[in-house]
Amino acid sequence: MNSVKKFLSRALMAVAGTVALSMLLVALLSPWFVTNIDESLPGLFYQIERGAFPDRDKVAGISVPANPYYPEGAPFLKIVKGVPGDVVTCDGRRFFINGEFVAEAKEHTKRGNPLTPGPTGTIPPDHYFVWTPHQDSYDSRYGEIGWVSAEHILGRARKLL
Repeated sequence: MNSVKKFLSRALMAVAGTVALSMLLVALLSPWFVTNIDESLPGLFYQIERGAFPDRDKVAGISVPANPYYPEGAPFLKIVKGVPGDVVTCDGRRFFINGEFVAEAKEHTKRGNPLTPGPTGTIPPDHYFVWTPHQDSYDSRYGEIGWVSAEHILGRARKLL
């Protein structure tokens, strides 16, 4: 009986290890998967449904626009908070969409680099205000990212793990 338990335990560990390794390889090698490397959203692995535009308050995979801190095209995971036609206002560094508070923008990065407040006004066609609730999220609150154009939206993101 003891040898059967050992065999089943080892088999289960081998299967779990194979599944975990497979998920890791797929996430690292496929453009359809993104690894969440920070604490801005829950979860570690997300699948991107290419070409599927996310609804408001849903997670999107984006290709980050040119900015001074990250390589252009790096995949980010963000929540679509504002859509074309929404009105973005700013009071000091507090951002509102259609009068509803969204987030506050920081003045500097963790390393002390200055951050510029993002755009305000009516979000134009094919542009989106993307965001996460994390205080250090680098998103549309900042002029360096701004409103993200539809061409930078990779697709709807779904948390896998």
